[in-house]
Amino acid sequence: MDLRRTKLSQELREARESLLDINFENSSNLPYVQVVEWLMDRKTTFDKCNNLGHGMVNIWSSVVREMEGYQKERDAEIFNEMMPVFVGFLDIGLSILDQEYEVRPLLEEYILRVKDTKLAELLKEFNASKDSSPNLVAMGFRTILSLEIQEKAKRVNPTSKTATRTDLAPQSMIDSARNEQILSKDEQRLVDSFVSTHKDIYDFVTHRPTILTDKSEVDTMVDLLNKLLPSIIN
Repeated sequence: MDLRRTKLSQELREARESLLDINFENSSNLPYVQVVEWLMDRKTTFDKCNNLGHGMVNIWSSVVREMEGYQKERDAEIFNEMMPVFVGFLDIGLSILDQEYEVRPLLEEYILRVKDTKLAELLKEFNASKDSSPNLVAMGFRTILSLEIQEKAKRVNPTSKTATRTDLAPQSMIDSARNEQILSKDEQRLVDSFVSTHKDIYDFVTHRPTILTDKSEVDTMVDLLNKLLPSIIN
């Protein structure tokens, strides 16, 4: 479930609890007015439900329709009988929200928010080819990593050597970022660890005649990108 649905599901659960907290017997207001007040208090939640689509029930309209003709009814017991129906509308909405939806992988989501044109384009090609062309992907990854570091440098220190470099050689870019403390400690640790433990997919496939990249190793590149990209898109 994505973040919007997760938050909306929580809001609906809170709305459900507040609905069940209504006491029709001990109130000076008509039961109808109490329910309308509850609807108004949760209006933004119900509006978001309506905008979601996916067959979502219109909770507001459903509750109001159920109460038609009872605007002046004072018998609390009648509204107590209606309460399970009101709750049922919320439960339908919750069941729809809690269904499993296909969620795009993190990398795909991040690519959509990358501002630098070249980096965004290379990432799209990387993502499209990672399953079919691991060796070309491994070579392209070197440039992608350099561009990602440079984008971070533009945010941290736009006048730094890392931010203004015209040579995208990855090791030089990494060294420059380390010297100027462009990356956070965790990011620098991730990059250093990747370079030292995955030399075969980071460097050797480009420079050594007999080295090829296994498809499974591409996951390591994707994992590193998923951890670095958030710092240049938020």
